[in-house]
Amino acid sequence: MRQLALLLFAVLIGSLQAAWAGDARAPLLQVFGEAPYPDRIDSPDTLLGFPHGQRAASPEEIHGALQRWAQQSDRIRVQVYGRTHQGRPLSVAFIASPELLARIDTLQNELDELADPRRTSEDRAAQILENAPAVGYLAHSIHGNETSGADAALGLIYHLLASDSAEVKAILQSTILIIDPQMNPDGRARAVADLRGFATATPSFDEQQLSRGASWPFGRGNHYVFDMNRDWIYATQPETRGRLALLKRWHPLLFVDAHEMGAQDTFLFSPPRAPVNPHFGEEFRRFGEHFAREQAQAFDRRGWVYYSGEWNEGWYPGYTDAWGGLRGAVNILYEQARVADQGVRQANQRVLRYQEGVARQLGSAWANIESLARHRGELQRAFWEDRKRSLAGSGPYARRVFAIPADTHPSRIRALRDNLALQNIEVHRLTGEWRVGSATDLYGRTREVTLAAGTLLIANRQPLARLVANLFEFDPRPDAASLSREREELLRNGAGTIYDVTAWNLPMMYGLEAYSFDASLPATSELLSADQDNVRVAVPAESAVGYLISGRDDGALPAAASLLRAGLRPRVALKDIELDGRRYPRGSLVLTRFDHRDLSPAVLREALQAAVAHLHEPVVALGSGQGPGDFPDLGGGEFGLLQPAQVAVLGRGRTSSQSFGFIWHYLEQGLGLTPSLLDEDWLGRIDLRRYNVIIAPERWGAPLTSEQTEVLKLWVESGGTLIALGNAAAGMAGKEGPAQARTLEASFENLVPFRSALAREWIATQDSLPRAPQLWSHTAVPGQKAAWPEDVSDPKLDSKALAVRDEWQQLFMPRGAFVASRCSQHYWLSMGCDTALPVLVSDNSPLMVASGVEAPFRLGLHEAGGGKGSTATWTDFGWAGVPPGQNLLLRMGGLLWPEAQERLANTAWVTRESRGRGQIVLFSNPPVFRGATLGMQRVMGNAVIFGPGLGASPSIVP
Repeated sequence: MRQLALLLFAVLIGSLQAAWAGDARAPLLQVFGEAPYPDRIDSPDTLLGFPHGQRAASPEEIHGALQRWAQQSDRIRVQVYGRTHQGRPLSVAFIASPELLARIDTLQNELDELADPRRTSEDRAAQILENAPAVGYLAHSIHGNETSGADAALGLIYHLLASDSAEVKAILQSTILIIDPQMNPDGRARAVADLRGFATATPSFDEQQLSRGASWPFGRGNHYVFDMNRDWIYATQPETRGRLALLKRWHPLLFVDAHEMGAQDTFLFSPPRAPVNPHFGEEFRRFGEHFAREQAQAFDRRGWVYYSGEWNEGWYPGYTDAWGGLRGAVNILYEQARVADQGVRQANQRVLRYQEGVARQLGSAWANIESLARHRGELQRAFWEDRKRSLAGSGPYARRVFAIPADTHPSRIRALRDNLALQNIEVHRLTGEWRVGSATDLYGRTREVTLAAGTLLIANRQPLARLVANLFEFDPRPDAASLSREREELLRNGAGTIYDVTAWNLPMMYGLEAYSFDASLPATSELLSADQDNVRVAVPAESAVGYLISGRDDGALPAAASLLRAGLRPRVALKDIELDGRRYPRGSLVLTRFDHRDLSPAVLREALQAAVAHLHEPVVALGSGQGPGDFPDLGGGEFGLLQPAQVAVLGRGRTSSQSFGFIWHYLEQGLGLTPSLLDEDWLGRIDLRRYNVIIAPERWGAPLTSEQTEVLKLWVESGGTLIALGNAAAGMAGKEGPAQARTLEASFENLVPFRSALAREWIATQDSLPRAPQLWSHTAVPGQKAAWPEDVSDPKLDSKALAVRDEWQQLFMPRGAFVASRCSQHYWLSMGCDTALPVLVSDNSPLMVASGVEAPFRLGLHEAGGGKGSTATWTDFGWAGVPPGQNLLLRMGGLLWPEAQERLANTAWVTRESRGRGQIVLFSNPPVFRGATLGMQRVMGNAVIFGPGLGASPSIVP
């Protein structure tokens, strides 16, 4: 009896210890119990060489497991749908019964028919729906350092392949499961290297140690540190592009996105809280709530805690699950507490083991798969009905058309068409002129427009109407309750509830003109195929004078880099030019025979052939270098000689890894350069003479130190071009910074020079010539009024009061909203840009300029109609004001509170100033964002490619 009591006591103590220390059992055992698995399929333990869930598997181990299982089972097909930047395979597993897999191509075609009711009758749809399997896409670990999802995917695949249970067989006969086990192998490789490289000899449960992935730039992003969970609507990365091509004809009804969150958290799953994107289908949102109830029941049975909503809102459409939801799926997000290999001691003093995190991910996926199979028929019918509603002649999508004039920026137009083709979105093109009676532009103005032949038309009324609306709607707005909650949180806590940017419109991102209006597509339009007009530019016949590349094509920048890399010396037109009877914009490149007298025509044309790969407009062979009238001649001073850019990018330290990655990606993939990536902490010990361009990306917290800034200042004075972004720019423009430009906060002690500079800019754009009697009078004419407010040094502008007001306004700065900027055509930094450019702004410090500093872009677009008469009275607004008779167009899209509008109006987005033989270029908000801000990127490219030749003084080698 005593022995039995001791045994029971030991069992009880063991159970309590297990509960206290975490469940260290295999994830499969935690989820499925003692399920028998036959030996015909290798277990994850066998393939990995360690117990499944004991530690994070490497990308190679995961891919190897899939390849091995594909050899062993007729329930799986493995497809490599792409390669990462580092060359790792992106593998996906199609899992179903052998009978379904044998017909998988036919089934895909049938399901694709359901996606377009225009080509599918009701009878045909009923025939397909009767026996069609439901497709589910389960995506794991798009953030490479959120490892448990991928390990759960291994357990899920194995269970589906190895189990002979009736439940598994039923699921395999009614569904096709597309399991993407590791969406970010490059990032995962970085994370696993940390986990294994910094592993302690005995388990450590402290989530702050280095093994948790603390090595900069961390494992969250891919090779270029992109957060690919935001890339679905922009498709800039090969991982995303491969997935879009894979999924666009599969139309999953379940779309799962498995993540991790803070180590001291529990487990979150959908549905999200408000604001919720208005283009999610109501019926699928109801299905999502039903799936959530069934998932909660599965967690309750196992004693796992969880929650929904709270910090997770559903506004931004570019997340993995959101993209799936907008295409007609039940979209579900998972967030498991990040445990990593050895486990984490949480605040309740309980150790949460990695096996437990993997088990929760596995249990979640299984609950959702069961729901998918259970509701297969209802979901398929709902999908069919929703697609019919999207194509119906009534409703919000029935007559809306978006128009993109295609006569400027051919590279951006090509990028837009490429993205839409990947998204499977239909694009038409006008074959003749079309007058639209009432169209709204990107700035909220409504008027009659005449669209030229070649204009792109995107009808909202198409199968993917919900996604189209998200990509092209100019100004989506959250519900009033969500706005009230956001403002209340800002005022109470200084931090809002919005999780991501509030503006993402494609034309604004790409810097393209666009219109929205209600109409049916005209007869004078044609449906474009994905590859239509994708013509390679050829090099023209030999020219005795030289060759010209149009500056309106953004491809001119990588073309210039290619020519410079080949040892050639292109010149750039500083003004609009006319040669051989044709006009070209400033920023156009000319490769003269005069500058290359020692090269044969064949060598010159070979270098051109490499450069034209970046172009979408023809290269022109010049017959003469003479410009008629006031247009520049080819040998004059209006053609600047370019210098090769030797670029370095600062990293590590307080540098934002994402901003660093965006720039790195743009330099290599956008401009064709090979930058040197430097450690900012080593600035004082690096030979900076090797570089003529240094880029300081956005920063977290503190600016560069005074010692680092001093090193850069001396380098600039010797002829370098320093480009600083966001908080790095703010550090350069602070009171102690080396730049003459100043942040708004650093300007309050004396606003006079900044207000004066703004007034002078405005006057320069007006007809300010004095009347003839005053101009030619022999007697001095007294009483001339200043064009700025009556007293430019208004004593009411108290610096302390301004600082208090600014501190208040800072509370309301945006997470990400588009504002209009006015672009001066008098500076080389604005080459290739229109007179207005959408700029994505966030909570960075605004920049101010006085005399001696250029402001090629200021926030706010002047439009006649706001004042009275032509007096010198300015309307009071913010630190400056609005000129007489003008409105100031500012907000374009996204949430921008009135307080933030007042703070940002008339500040500079970009500044340029000379210092010694070099120059400093500052961007108040980074121009390169998620690889998608093509219009803003052009300005960054100008700074990098043109800067060493146009803004700095290069050395002349004797």
